[in-house]
Amino acid sequence: MAHIRLASQAFHRPAEWVRHARTILAWPGGETVYYKEFPGALASATKEVSAIAAAVAHFEPVTLVVDRTRLEEARRRFAPGTTRHQVSLHPIDGKQLDLWMRDIAPTFTVKKGHNGPSSGVLCGVDFNFNGWGNKFRTETSVGLGTETCVGLARTLLDDLKIERIESSLVTEGGAIEVDGEGTMVATESSIINDNRNPGMSRGDIEAEFARTLGIEKFIWIPGVNGVEVTDCHIDAFVRFARPGVVLLSKPSSEESRNANSVWVRAYKEAVDVLSGTKDAKGRSLEVIEISEPNVSEVAMDEEFLKAIESSELPPPAFNYANYLMVNGGLIFPQFGDRRSDAAALETVQRLFGSERDVVTVPLQELPLMGGGIHCATQQIPLSTSVSP
Repeated sequence: MAHIRLASQAFHRPAEWVRHARTILAWPGGETVYYKEFPGALASATKEVSAIAAAVAHFEPVTLVVDRTRLEEARRRFAPGTTRHQVSLHPIDGKQLDLWMRDIAPTFTVKKGHNGPSSGVLCGVDFNFNGWGNKFRTETSVGLGTETCVGLARTLLDDLKIERIESSLVTEGGAIEVDGEGTMVATESSIINDNRNPGMSRGDIEAEFARTLGIEKFIWIPGVNGVEVTDCHIDAFVRFARPGVVLLSKPSSEESRNANSVWVRAYKEAVDVLSGTKDAKGRSLEVIEISEPNVSEVAMDEEFLKAIESSELPPPAFNYANYLMVNGGLIFPQFGDRRSDAAALETVQRLFGSERDVVTVPLQELPLMGGGIHCATQQIPLSTSVSP
């Protein structure tokens, strides 16, 4: 379903392919419930975040948020000269810090200057993170301490001396996909949801995105509610590759054989919406599909595999749409299903051609936790108010 609303002229959310000043990642804190339940996951998640950070640092500077108790460990891992661009450590008091910077860090926007967005002032929108619809503890509203990630957006903006934009919306960065030309794609399930925005109409929500991000055209896909923690974030589902071109994640051949699959239903609904709408500039969308890997072909712990197959655990986030564009590059996941990995890599190499160098990062722990490369990162766009 598509809706058009006149955008505010004050702010503009640049597309991901616009040049970055840097990208933010975070090492997880060691005292979250998940790592206490799965002790080996802390080292595995840290290793994968570090691999993503190193890949990003081949193209642009990185800021790595890290709990002070892990600071020396991080200094050893990212000693000067180990990466092409600097990995700057940003220490905080956050033993329960989560790694999902896409959702917890600010969503950066640019206050337009007289000569257009590139001449504007960098700002950060604080979208009032509430634990993905109150699924996790979020009692503390300001400051991390050792209790929660709710205050991270405010903390980072204060530390970086970037203007904070307050919002009436509760949402996460992974729920928002923009083309930088006024179009936003999102799922209804992750935003128009009483677990985040009770009492707000679609029109209220669109007006606030128009004000804070400069959105003119909204493309709403139904999504999936209540099956996994994000309620079907768009950044693991539909992504802009460039203006007028989207990449759509298609359920694996194994998943497609399940006649009752909510993911197959969501995919079909997305096809219907995307094929029948236009973007803010009046263009029909070119939709490029990329098939997800088969879980049975991904090498993982047998106990985990049985739990996933029996629905004791949420479905892992094995999908290729959760990539990250960086300056001149694309950081792209691989999962261990050799056939699907190769086909997906060929698709993005053909899509981006010589436009971007594709660097792959093998992932297993982050998908089991429900996320991937894009979920773990948040880019800071380059503007005249910030330098790399």
